[in-house]
Amino acid sequence: MSNRTKAILGIGGGIAVLAVVAFFLFGGAEKVPGIRGLVAPKTCPLTGEEPDDEAILDRPAVAVKIENASVAYPLSGLEKADVVYEEAVEGGVTRFMAIYHCTDAAKAGPVRSARAVDPAIMIPTTKILAFSGANEPVMQALGDSEVVIVDEDSADSAMRRIERPGISLEHTLYANTAGSRKVGQKEFDEAPSGDGFEFGDFEGKTKKATTVQIDFSAATSITYEFQGGAYLRSQAGQPFVAETGKQIAVDNVMIEEHEVNFSDILDVAGNPSLEIADETGSGRAVLFRDGKAIVGTWTRAELEGSVRFETKSGDTMLLTPGSTWIHLVPSQKGDVKGSFSYE
Repeated sequence: MSNRTKAILGIGGGIAVLAVVAFFLFGGAEKVPGIRGLVAPKTCPLTGEEPDDEAILDRPAVAVKIENASVAYPLSGLEKADVVYEEAVEGGVTRFMAIYHCTDAAKAGPVRSARAVDPAIMIPTTKILAFSGANEPVMQALGDSEVVIVDEDSADSAMRRIERPGISLEHTLYANTAGSRKVGQKEFDEAPSGDGFEFGDFEGKTKKATTVQIDFSAATSITYEFQGGAYLRSQAGQPFVAETGKQIAVDNVMIEEHEVNFSDILDVAGNPSLEIADETGSGRAVLFRDGKAIVGTWTRAELEGSVRFETKSGDTMLLTPGSTWIHLVPSQKGDVKGSFSYE
């Protein structure tokens, strides 16, 4: 479990239990049936946790593209995100999309360029995307999806270059997520519904999973070890440490398998950009929480809709309250092949 506050109404044994049950059944700040005047707490739709201030629940989320290159380590702000997506990009490396709703990071980055798949990842959670730039086909894809662009030209003081001795310029751009949200809010002001993010105790079938290995490619190998109630991330055999000096710890690790192919878009080095062939449809999914694996599938009927996660028996994969990292791992079907295992 996350170390963030997870207090439940302290009203006494029997009433508290009823309140919790009603909270998970009905969600949000709904009245608890049969208990006059008792209201379950409102929670953040992407984390299942109570916010410091309920007013922030009405604000939009902001997505930030953050690189995952060793030359740029340590990275900043990932540890504060509600949700982080990890996607394969050209050259065998990955890139993060960090989403901030109930949380904010004064310094998130280094911020890097967008990809054509980004609208499919971020919508319907948000349409505000902070990134460093993109080539023309990607900008066209963002425009077609009505993504609100927050970059160096539009962000004003919400983005800034921070000099890093020995580090080249492209690894020096950082975003302030509160400022980026303020910029994007002028065009998009909808709070995330939380569809696809459901929280609670899972009573279905599970498997032991204290170690998770994810290989996006030969160049990107990730390990999660369940310790102290969370999954600690390592990469290339080394602890994945944030700028704070602490190893990244994740409450929910989700694997979403997709067919990943080469596209006609090339980067500056001549490497083909990648595209996800099955942005809709279904595929294999595994949720890791509390040292256990929940095996099932992801489904998505349309690009504007949410991704749903269900077990083989049709039960919803319930997350534990806290942070969630979703890894879009290449399956064995496409040009790019990834793999994962656990024990």
